[in-house]
Amino acid sequence: MKAVDIPHVKYISQLSRHLASIPASHIDFERRSAVAIIIRLVILDDTAYPVFTPPTIQTPESIVQACDIFLSQKEFCNARAQLLFIQRAHHDKDPWSGHIGFPGGKREAQDQNDQQTAERETKEELGLDLQTFVHLGQLDDAPAYMFCRGTKLVVSPHVYLQTTENTPPLLLSDEVASAHWIGFDHLLSKVDNRVDLTSYRSVKSMIVERMVGGRGKALRWWQQALSVFVGSLHYTVLELPFVARDSLVNAKIARKITPFATDSELHLWGLSLIMAATLVDMSLPVAPIQLPQFISIAGPWPQLGNWLWTDVNAITNFIHNRFWSPYSRKPWQVQKSSGNQLLAYFRVLPVAFSLSCAVKVTAIWYLGRQLWKYIW
Repeated sequence: MKAVDIPHVKYISQLSRHLASIPASHIDFERRSAVAIIIRLVILDDTAYPVFTPPTIQTPESIVQACDIFLSQKEFCNARAQLLFIQRAHHDKDPWSGHIGFPGGKREAQDQNDQQTAERETKEELGLDLQTFVHLGQLDDAPAYMFCRGTKLVVSPHVYLQTTENTPPLLLSDEVASAHWIGFDHLLSKVDNRVDLTSYRSVKSMIVERMVGGRGKALRWWQQALSVFVGSLHYTVLELPFVARDSLVNAKIARKITPFATDSELHLWGLSLIMAATLVDMSLPVAPIQLPQFISIAGPWPQLGNWLWTDVNAITNFIHNRFWSPYSRKPWQVQKSSGNQLLAYFRVLPVAFSLSCAVKVTAIWYLGRQLWKYIW
């Protein structure tokens, strides 16, 4: 069985059921942010769009029932799901400047909860009123972990479904460079293709620069020397298709496409990729055993780029394969959740790194001792 062959409505139906039945994990942290993961269904032919009937009393159970009735209608049998992504505008002081992600932002004093933050920020950034959408639920809180600097922010992802055919016009603020709808089948294609553990990552982060803090901060001579030795960290990325409106044959889709501001950074990585991977995990309508190629659309953990740390990569990749299977994650887990992928990696990395350094120091000491005996 291939994930791309399963109708998209089955994914959305399963997603609504899982979000209602499996509580999202909450991380108690002062600095919080929230994003909106917005889904819409597009019918490719001229079939009339079904009407969604909201429940009189809105509870998670009643919303699931209403969504099941809505999505089970025959008009949706070949409908294609799409997710809304934005490209953030470039700002020198913004650590996520220019990145692809979901609309959202930091929680303010007037927000009563994270859901209000996601809705307020989406309206400010895109002019989109999410109160006219169906709130399917919340994914697990995701910590924004800065390497060597700890958790700086916790992000709460909230999932929304558009239940009308036409999407309201997007009015982009100065914080957003562009907005774009990406087909859900692009994410599913990663489910059917196992990611190579040795593949090179295209997003590179210099470890010493992350340790001292600040982007583009001038390093002292000893920091530059240490940077050469320690090397860089290469993050897993998910390439997004750059779709030009003129290249689309289907006019119904073409008039709904908003091109990205640039085609040079069209990839997900870091926290946005983790949230997208979690969404796919929660959407699977079949058990992962029926999808033998599936690990995660996020692929393996990051890799140290310096040739000195090949052994560290081997250790972390072994742990990833051993413990980070689909069955160790929501919603199919058979054991306690392993938590956020990047956070789990940064907990494993110091152990592997320390072990590697100890082995290298011992080897150098032993070789030096033997050389000393040979010379003298």
